Amino acid sequence: MGIINNGPNGPFIGRMGNMVCYMLNGQNVCRQIGVNNKPPSELQLRNRVATKLSGEFTLVIRDFIETGFSIEAKLRNDNAYNQTIKYNKSRMIEGTYPALKIAYSQILLSKGLLKPAENWKVTQFPMGLQFTWHTDPKMAWPEAAEQVMILAYFPNEKRAEYLLFGNDRISGSATLELPPSLQGKYMETYLSFIAADRKQVADSVYTGSFNKSETTDNLLLNS
Repeated sequence: MGIINNGPNGPFIGRMGNMVCYMLNGQNVCRQIGVNNKPPSELQLRNRVATKLSGEFTLVIRDFIETGFSIEAKLRNDNAYNQTIKYNKSRMIEGTYPALKIAYSQILLSKGLLKPAENWKVTQFPMGLQFTWHTDPKMAWPEAAEQVMILAYFPNEKRAEYLLFGNDRISGSATLELPPSLQGKYMETYLSFIAADRKQVADSVYTGSFNKSETTDNLLLNS
């Protein structure tokens, strides 16, 4: 249905049959709606796969990035999900079409001005993961009161376990407990910090993978 403004002599706006009309630079423009029968280019096909991979990953960790990109979203007058995709999409996919996969080491899950984790280490133990990072006993407030954010993503299960507001930075360590069904599974891990007042975050740090194998790589390349 279309609308004729200012009576029968006015501009037509909307759709009528296979035509759609709209105003462009003060002129009433109409164009025909057609079907593109051209086969998609390799670049288009690659972009479709990249969009699918990045979208699936980001949806699983949405709660984490809602916090991690919240400050950036406010600065850009946008939402955290969109900002995460915009920042990461061009760097988070690697490989040549159709053998594309996610470059987990290139992904940022939080973005801000706080100091990123330094001299970090992640250790796997029977109940989960132990994260440690450099700390200074003389660290001043509010840096000392910043809270750790940690995440483990399981590509094969398309699942994530995380802690948004963990131990204070001054503590130097935090534990991410994992359910028995995920212990020993292939995982990718990340570490960041958030201010106690939630007004600022640090850039996240990729802290490596666990239980990865050649079989896992082949599965990802063909997913």
